[in-house]
Amino acid sequence: MIRKSSRIPTLALALVLALLWACFQPAAPATARPGPDGAGAKVSLEQAIKIAKEAIPVPPEFDQFNSGFSEGVDCAVWNLEWSGTAEGALHISVNAHDGKIMNMHSYRPDPPGTKYGGLPKYTRERAQAIAEKLVARLYPDWLPQTRLAPEPPHARPMPDPGPRGYPVTHQYYFQRLSSGIPVADNGITLEINGETGALQHLNVSWAQEPELPSASGRIGIERARQVFDLEGLELVYVYTGPGQRDTGQRPYPVYRVRDGGFLLDALTGKLIDPEDWYHSGADGGMGMREESKNMMPSLSPAEIKVVEETRELLTAEAARRAAEAACPPPGGFTVTRSELVYNWSAPGSKIWSFDYESKERDAYLSLAVDARSGEFLRFHIYQGMDRDEYLKEPQVNVTEAQAQEKSEALMRRLAPGKAGQIVLRHTRREMHFRPGGAGPQPRAYRFEFARLVNGIPYPENGSSVTVDTNTGEVTAFTLNWWDTVFPNLDGVVPRGKVNAAYLARSPLVLEYTRMYPRWWEERLEPGYALVYRLSGRTDIMVDARSGRELDRQGNPVVERVQNFTDIAGHAAEREIKLLADAGIVTGDGDRFRPDDPVKNAELVTMLVVAYGGGHHQPGPSPEGTPWYEPFIRRAVAMGLLDTPAQLAPLAPTTRIQAARLFVNAQGFGPLAKLAPLFRFEAADAGSVPPEDKGYAAAAVGLGLLPLEDGRFKPAGTVTRGEVAQILVRILESRN
Repeated sequence: MIRKSSRIPTLALALVLALLWACFQPAAPATARPGPDGAGAKVSLEQAIKIAKEAIPVPPEFDQFNSGFSEGVDCAVWNLEWSGTAEGALHISVNAHDGKIMNMHSYRPDPPGTKYGGLPKYTRERAQAIAEKLVARLYPDWLPQTRLAPEPPHARPMPDPGPRGYPVTHQYYFQRLSSGIPVADNGITLEINGETGALQHLNVSWAQEPELPSASGRIGIERARQVFDLEGLELVYVYTGPGQRDTGQRPYPVYRVRDGGFLLDALTGKLIDPEDWYHSGADGGMGMREESKNMMPSLSPAEIKVVEETRELLTAEAARRAAEAACPPPGGFTVTRSELVYNWSAPGSKIWSFDYESKERDAYLSLAVDARSGEFLRFHIYQGMDRDEYLKEPQVNVTEAQAQEKSEALMRRLAPGKAGQIVLRHTRREMHFRPGGAGPQPRAYRFEFARLVNGIPYPENGSSVTVDTNTGEVTAFTLNWWDTVFPNLDGVVPRGKVNAAYLARSPLVLEYTRMYPRWWEERLEPGYALVYRLSGRTDIMVDARSGRELDRQGNPVVERVQNFTDIAGHAAEREIKLLADAGIVTGDGDRFRPDDPVKNAELVTMLVVAYGGGHHQPGPSPEGTPWYEPFIRRAVAMGLLDTPAQLAPLAPTTRIQAARLFVNAQGFGPLAKLAPLFRFEAADAGSVPPEDKGYAAAAVGLGLLPLEDGRFKPAGTVTRGEVAQILVRILESRN
């Protein structure tokens, strides 16, 4: 991964983190436990120092030394730290049982004013050779049990072309294998400085003799694909525009991985329920949780006053009356707070929210309504209880079926016009475990209903209802609903075609992964399971009509191709590989087409990514707009183009057009526009438009577009390979 180098906030914090990391990593069991100061350890402090210095030379300026010792049930680690009077430090952790280097982090600040630019001096391929030699030297017995994991195509944003105040780093992960099957969270991670080639960070996670289930009898990959075809992707509506205002963007249909993940037990052929288990490589959710949304900054009192004065929204008093009419507060509750906040599930709308408190009952209540219509949207009641009361085993008097019936009846009462447009999507259970008891018991059921539109769910809309299993009372209700336009499903790409494409870019892999029970009990200890999972990103969505891959913000996903099949022996082979590795250029699948004329939209996109940073994605385009439109908008904002209509996007780029773009990208555009200042000598200078002579002269003078047989040839085209060579010359000159 290319990323910015991070410095240690304080040496003490670095040492604490290393101590915590070391004690939570499985290590070889000790036959005799060493003392708290390391006395009796198999590897003494003196030996640990020698091992560390032999493995990783200590810079001479780090002439101060400190050590620490940490011990867990199955681990003992020497934590060694070298520093100096100047800023910086080197930290190395050595396993006190077998002498292996377990962790290393080096921080050496650059001299003031140091700037980096362009492509790093050490390419990823060159730095990889350094990483492989280090692993072979430090872990010769482990290396045969590993493989260098391929870097995900999305992992590495292009560094700013410069000047930048940080070095580029390359990260490598040597994944542990067992009988050829990867073992999750077991391996060796290295980070190499791309400017100096030095090891900057090392981390080892290696469980000793993990209990792995036998792989015999597992289902085959074809059966796993069949399960994915049925259960992996779902067709849903999503909205990826801003939540606080209505910009005209609307929900649209996509295919995405169901519930954000796919984990299949390879021994039983059954999907692993994320409600009961999570695994060490589990991905995050697809969007912001409702609880987080409600914590967003609210309007200030002055802003609330202005909003109240408008005729579109209810006053706070009118909104409170509407809320209490739908859900009358119990006796003894008084209002403690009211606020007007954004309705994140309906862009452009707002919510009046009211908090109540009963000090006598030690209870709290919140109500909310739509600020424009007064429609009831939410209530939540919470009864305080002490720790002993909370730990008591709940008395379950309501079955799950009864609780669901109650939640559906409430929906029919509070939102009768919407109750028929939802479907139960998930049942969540708040579990309680009593040691020595029969097993977990539910405290409450939460039923999550998704809105159905044109027969498919829009998960961001719907309702949720929570029912107490002891009293049968509803303790929480939420309604999210946006009265907007949904496109129909005409022309939707068939699911089978999307499944095949998804698995082609993110194949299912067989892996040992560590599983943890959601609700702990004696019978469900953490352990390794043999699973099939997706090898790539699970947050990728597929536009259901265009088939274009999107990230969770709705931006097109442009992934790097590391091995083009049509560039071997080409004059621009080196440059194309460098730019592809950095994520600046793409092709058609595995073809780059180096001899094809570059199109205006292609060149603009390359320049936007190279000069704007690949990690700065353009925003999503309105429905039906071309893929290149966000890049054209960015090019105008960056000064590469004067207006979006300046170039025909799909036309071949002429040499004079390329001159304008390259010179503007270099920052010389304002000067190049002063054409009378330039003397341009070329056999065909007369064919260059007078207003562009400054651009032609600058492009030749900077070595971007040299003359051909003394001629500039302004109407000639530029190939994709030539563009790659020009870009690399520019970026390398900035280093």
